[in-house]
Amino acid sequence: MIRMPHRNVTRFIIPLIDVLILLFCIFLLMEFNSASQADEESEKVAEVSAESEVLASTLERRTKELARFEEIRPQLADLDKLLDELDRLRNAQQKSLQQQAYVRLIDIDPKDGTISFFDDAKPKPGPIKITDAKSARVLIERHRQEAKGREVYYYFVYPRMRSIYPLFGQEQDYREWFKGAANSLAKV
Repeated sequence: MIRMPHRNVTRFIIPLIDVLILLFCIFLLMEFNSASQADEESEKVAEVSAESEVLASTLERRTKELARFEEIRPQLADLDKLLDELDRLRNAQQKSLQQQAYVRLIDIDPKDGTISFFDDAKPKPGPIKITDAKSARVLIERHRQEAKGREVYYYFVYPRMRSIYPLFGQEQDYREWFKGAANSLAKV
C-alpha cells in the first residue's frame, strides 16, 4: 500500500508536476492553432495582393484613358459645335421639305374601292369622285397650279376597316392615272 510522503516538499511538488504537464500540453496546442491562423492570414494576404494588382491595373488603364481624353478635349469642343450646326441644318432641311411639298390626300372607299378627293376649297365642301384617267389628270393639273412650283404628292388613304378594296386591278388603274405625279401607291 502506498503511503503519503511525510515531508511537505513532496506534497507540494507532485501536484505542481501535474500543473506543469498541463501547461506544457497547452503550449503544444497553441503552436498547432497558431499554424492554422498563419495559413489563414497568408491566404488573406494573397487575396488582398491579387485585388491590389487588379486595382493597380485598372488605375493605370483609367489614367491612360484620362490622358487620351485630355488630348482630344479640344476636338470634342469642335464636335459640339458641329453637332449644333448639324441640328440647325436638319431643321432647315425639314422646313425646306415642308415648303417644297404640296401633299394631297386621296381616299379609297371601303365599299367599292373608288377613289375621291375631299375639296375644302369649294364653296360647298365635299368629295370629288375620280372615276377615270381624265378626271385624275384634271385634278393633277389643278393641284399643280395651286402648288405654285412646289412638288405635288398624293397620299392614298386605305380603308381603316377590313375590306377587299381596292382590288389589284383598281390599284393598277390608279397607279396609271397618277403616274405623272408623286404618290404613295406601292410599285408592283
